[in-house]
Amino acid sequence: MNKHANDAQDMRLVYAGSFLGNFDRIVITPLLLPASKGLGVSVSHVTIALTVYLLLFGLMQPVHGLISDVYGRVRVMRAALFAMCVADLVSALAPNLGVLILGRALAGASAAALLPVMVAYVGDRLPFAQRQRTVASVLAAGAVGTAAATVVAGVFTHLWSWRAAILLVAICSPLLALAFGRLPEASAPAPSGTSVKTRLGMVFRIGWFRFLVVFAVLEGAAMLGFFNFFNTALQSGGHSVVYAGLVTGSYGLAAVAGGVAVRTLGNRVSAATHFAVGSVLLGVGYLVCVPTQSMVTVLVGSVLSGLAFALVQSTVQTWGTEVAPPQVRGIATSLVACAVYTGAALSTYLVSGLADDEHFGTLFAIAAAVTLPVALVGPVARARFSAALASRRDQQHPAEAPPARPASQNP
Repeated sequence: MNKHANDAQDMRLVYAGSFLGNFDRIVITPLLLPASKGLGVSVSHVTIALTVYLLLFGLMQPVHGLISDVYGRVRVMRAALFAMCVADLVSALAPNLGVLILGRALAGASAAALLPVMVAYVGDRLPFAQRQRTVASVLAAGAVGTAAATVVAGVFTHLWSWRAAILLVAICSPLLALAFGRLPEASAPAPSGTSVKTRLGMVFRIGWFRFLVVFAVLEGAAMLGFFNFFNTALQSGGHSVVYAGLVTGSYGLAAVAGGVAVRTLGNRVSAATHFAVGSVLLGVGYLVCVPTQSMVTVLVGSVLSGLAFALVQSTVQTWGTEVAPPQVRGIATSLVACAVYTGAALSTYLVSGLADDEHFGTLFAIAAAVTLPVALVGPVARARFSAALASRRDQQHPAEAPPARPASQNP
């Protein structure tokens, strides 16, 4: 089997990891209302389980990134999948809210190893020209996991219990960990003796990296925080958990379509254009849901948000692989992802009271307002970074000058 076929086969396993990781991240979202009824607590209290998941998912990513730089990407991803099994068993069997929050916190801390390390793994294995398309595929697989989580959670809750979908992740994660054993390591380990402080210093000395980390907090709030309440808004309006799951599951399908568009367009459309179009779609999706949260408006909001995810998040994740040298790529990508999910956690926490009071119009108006600066700043910054990156590559690999014409000789 040639190298291209091996790479393609290995990437399919990476896509499966992205699918399961996103399934685990989203599975609690359609369960906020059913779990609150089952445990006898308010929706805002159950939202804490989502918030701590996102927060630990963000905060632990630099830790996993550092470890993967030294010990290898595959080893870290396999350990994370085994840990997810334990964490989801705790969540699925939780007798009260406190244990559920603990289980989701452990699950978030474990799953935090998957996305950034996968992105770094793609950066290690594939040449620059293939990265954004492959990262878009990784994110698209995750989006399918998002869609599957909303639908499966709704169906399982209707047929059995809100706990069943979480238990499914506990069963699948160790099986995938065993399959990951065939992946070859491809990391660029940090030199022996290089301390964490030194590696952090290497990335934070990069001006563009400092900007990206700060900007990613706002982008994460807009992109990955507020959309979690689409499903709850429908359920609060009287729709069943199954129908709400089917409607909001369109988010994942739209993200897949957006990922196909990214791969098809390739380098013909700039990353800045992807970012601009995606962030505008996201803002429109939230605005549509401000006046009313009907099946139609939430469907439109979910589709537009899914398209936006594919266009914007693939740009941000690829940006993270480009902004730092290979020996610290793991910590760089994980710090960017940490910022993204910290923003998501903050946004879900800050608006959970509005969800509890069913003020979803105000909630989505805030979401649109937060998206506006992302749409204004992001495309300009990405275009400037791309220009700076191209200039640096031209300096490192200048085009060869044409051979000099031989001097004419007089007879």
